[in-house]
Amino acid sequence: MTSKLLLAGAALASLAACASVPEPAPGETPVASAADRHQISVVQAGDRIDVPVASSDVSLTPQARAQLATFASRYVRMGHGALVMSTPSGGANADAAARLAHEARMRLTEAGVPYSAIAGSSYDGSAAANAPIVFSFTRYEATAPTCAPLWEQDLAHQSNNQPYASFGCSNAANLAAMIEDPHDLIAPRNEDARDGARRATVMEAYRRGEPTGAARGEDERVSISNAVQ
Repeated sequence: MTSKLLLAGAALASLAACASVPEPAPGETPVASAADRHQISVVQAGDRIDVPVASSDVSLTPQARAQLATFASRYVRMGHGALVMSTPSGGANADAAARLAHEARMRLTEAGVPYSAIAGSSYDGSAAANAPIVFSFTRYEATAPTCAPLWEQDLAHQSNNQPYASFGCSNAANLAAMIEDPHDLIAPRNEDARDGARRATVMEAYRRGEPTGAARGEDERVSISNAVQ
């Protein structure tokens, strides 16, 4: 009996050792697990395009329209804050820039950018003949942690029963490369308001003792053939 207890105690001790997290180094932030030691760095960055404007321009060129469509797509996917449109003033192309800015705003809204998210501003463009309209917004970039090569680590001999140095690092590196909007690593996105009417319908059915789930149609049911093979 004593030997069985000793074996059980040894097994529990080994499991506890496997699940343990190494003590953080001086100045290092404690983590939930050993895999979380390799942190992804998220920094604020900017996205910008310049659309040149000549004094004789009456509308955007096909190239400028394509640029704006691509730019709007990037903003919708990962933009934060306002999309700023800065038009030149004081130069020979000021009037043309104002016309093209109005068209550009319409192009951006057609591409999915909310009208209220487009902020207008101006800058002194008198020094340049074809001063551009500048479009910019704030986004975020993720930088993967530097993973120690596996060939530098002895994975077959861990005398202290602790995870190897790069344990979990590849997961963090893959996440940094795949995530569409790195700001999601800083804070969650806002949720849409819940459907109060649907909730009331379900609660009324519950009070009446009726099924609260949606009824299935015939096309959602599975029929099994009884034909003899």
